[in-house]
Amino acid sequence: MEFKPRTEKEIAESRLMPKGVYDFEILEALEKLSKASGKPMIELKLRVSKPDGPGRVLTDYLVAARDGKLRHAAEACGLLDRYNSGSLADADFLRKRGRLKLGIEKDKTHTWPDKNIVIDYIPENGLAEGYGAFTQ
Repeated sequence: MEFKPRTEKEIAESRLMPKGVYDFEILEALEKLSKASGKPMIELKLRVSKPDGPGRVLTDYLVAARDGKLRHAAEACGLLDRYNSGSLADADFLRKRGRLKLGIEKDKTHTWPDKNIVIDYIPENGLAEGYGAFTQ
């Protein structure tokens, strides 16, 4: 068997999606308490789609303390009215689709591989207050 040898870094990087804007679908949503702060949050399992191949399933966390991201997630999912009422439930997010801005979180301790993270959600109109238009 012949193959091209790759370093651990090359293998880890091949598992990452490039930074950019992607479509998503929420596969699971669960209300729970944050282990770090003990405050309520909604844990999302998202399928992030690549236009040219298989996507990835990522986990993201919506917490009230990061209300900009929470608002943008609600807006991207067509839930702005629910957000404006001051109450969102995990079931509100199930099977919702939208667009998000994906980034890469580097592990500065070199203990864990780098990973994709959701930077923010893109509201339906493509604009987020304070961010301007999202582009790839």
